Amino acid sequence: MKTPSIILLSTLLVLLSCTNLEINRKLNDVESYIQERPDSALLVLEKIDGSSLKNNRNRAHHALLHAMALDKNYIDVTDDSLARTALNYFEKWGPKECKARSVFYLGVYYYNTKAYNDAIIRFTESEDLCRETGDMVYCYLSVSSQADTYNKMYNDEEEYRCICKAKDIVYEHQLTKYIDFVNLRLGQA
Repeated sequence: MKTPSIILLSTLLVLLSCTNLEINRKLNDVESYIQERPDSALLVLEKIDGSSLKNNRNRAHHALLHAMALDKNYIDVTDDSLARTALNYFEKWGPKECKARSVFYLGVYYYNTKAYNDAIIRFTESEDLCRETGDMVYCYLSVSSQADTYNKMYNDEEEYRCICKAKDIVYEHQLTKYIDFVNLRLGQA
């Protein structure tokens, strides 16, 4: 009698493992093209059934990618659940790069809801974490977002200081994609 239940349990474990691996593969695939094709990434992420995210890592990875895709598609998020889901996991289990990006998207949420003091805190925290991990694209985005937030707070000096810092990051790390934008922001400030 124990043999059929062991076989059934083993079969269920194998099926769950395959599902987790398939979801993990799909999330990694989305991550590989989210920067260049955020609209396609968003479509794929929104088609993933939440009940198929069986483990905390996949739920956090999905939440982070979903927050990224929404932001890159210029959809202002006024709910912090995606960023918090990602941060709650990556804060404990890493990697630190994912934690930094989760903190950044929590800052984006605060910015979108006009909680500018909280946004500055999160963008600054994200900048520090990004410097530690060497993720200079998100370091630039964090500093640039600080400048945008200071602009909303009418703090011209801090806005200018952050734009100069963003420009230094862009030129020092050859982030050519952002050169025109950072120079435009500098001229505006």
